Amino acid sequence: MFSRVKDFLYRHRRKFLIGGVIVGGAAFLSRYAERKLLEWHDQQTRALLEKQKKRQHYENTYRTANATVMSLSGSMKEVLTRELDTETLLQAVKEQPQHKRNIWEQLKVVGFSRAISTVYIASLVGAAIRMQLMLLGGYTFGDLIHSGHAGLPISQTLQQKYLTAVHFLVEEGIPKLVQHITQVATRIVSGIPLNRSLTLSQLEAIFHEIRLVIAGENTSHGDGQSRRQKVEPWSKYVLQLPVPPDGESEEEKILYNMLIETSDILDSEDFGTVMDTLIQHGFNIMLDRMADFYPVTKPQQENGSMEKWVDNISRDLDPGLPPDLGDKIAGPQTGPPHSNFINSTSVPVAKLVPVLSGLVHAALSPTPGQLLQKVLTNDKLDSMGANVYEAFALPLSQAV
Repeated sequence: MFSRVKDFLYRHRRKFLIGGVIVGGAAFLSRYAERKLLEWHDQQTRALLEKQKKRQHYENTYRTANATVMSLSGSMKEVLTRELDTETLLQAVKEQPQHKRNIWEQLKVVGFSRAISTVYIASLVGAAIRMQLMLLGGYTFGDLIHSGHAGLPISQTLQQKYLTAVHFLVEEGIPKLVQHITQVATRIVSGIPLNRSLTLSQLEAIFHEIRLVIAGENTSHGDGQSRRQKVEPWSKYVLQLPVPPDGESEEEKILYNMLIETSDILDSEDFGTVMDTLIQHGFNIMLDRMADFYPVTKPQQENGSMEKWVDNISRDLDPGLPPDLGDKIAGPQTGPPHSNFINSTSVPVAKLVPVLSGLVHAALSPTPGQLLQKVLTNDKLDSMGANVYEAFALPLSQAV
């Protein structure tokens, strides 16, 4: 019997060998596939956790950036009202009535400069701080996953040094920008008489003219002068030029690189496009606010302080001034399609001055629905901020 079994196994040895290989291979492949499936599942879980962690970190950075801008609203208003002071001029009107007309000419320039500077300041502060915090957020995401950015941790001290750039923006950058805007506004609005009545479309044309000169795109007043009055690269108002570190400190090198990268972002074409969008949106908001003061009787009913500003101002204006002296700048009473009511209504420049001067208080307040909040919720700003964060955030897969 054993010989028969032995003969049977011998005759079918090849079949048993092949069958064993097949069964063994199937068992091996099954275990291999099971192990790979577990690894894939683990990778998917880690990727999902990383995505959730990154999303949460991004949202925290986003909220921190917005809260930082809102906390600076008081400082922005303080700097703007200090650089473009109306209280002193109003006091001078009372104390020096013989110079009332000249003082009102200064108030006119201050009023336009305040309104325009408000738009530029809100746009620059909102956009610049968003870019800074998103870049810093990208760097610190490496620390969140316990590895550091490119293997180099971002310490609290380093973060503090990087964020001191905000002080430069508020203390030096904003005043410098306001002074530049005031120079341009003085050149454009000086020729518009106080007793000239403007429609909303004409006021919009004046804003547009000033914006073109600031951007260096206007050629109607002379190419050389327009180029000289062009705004500087945005980084000049936000950051102090970083100096390459002399020592061997890795932290100082990281800080220097972060500042250089921030400067490159602020001077990039993408950031310029975002700023153009925010500034245009800001002017639209300002014009919407100004529309509330058309016709003439409406602001007098809603704002009692205006009566103190413009009471009997027409008696102090020179009746011999030609009423069309400002036509070259303001243009005819046509323009972008506003309502017929607004187009048919005009307000003397003298009565627009206090309104323009007062826009800063509401526009730069943290109140919902005002200019500053609308800047922070702009889609293009959100998109660029997210791109900056992603560019500098370290993926978990590279940190382990």
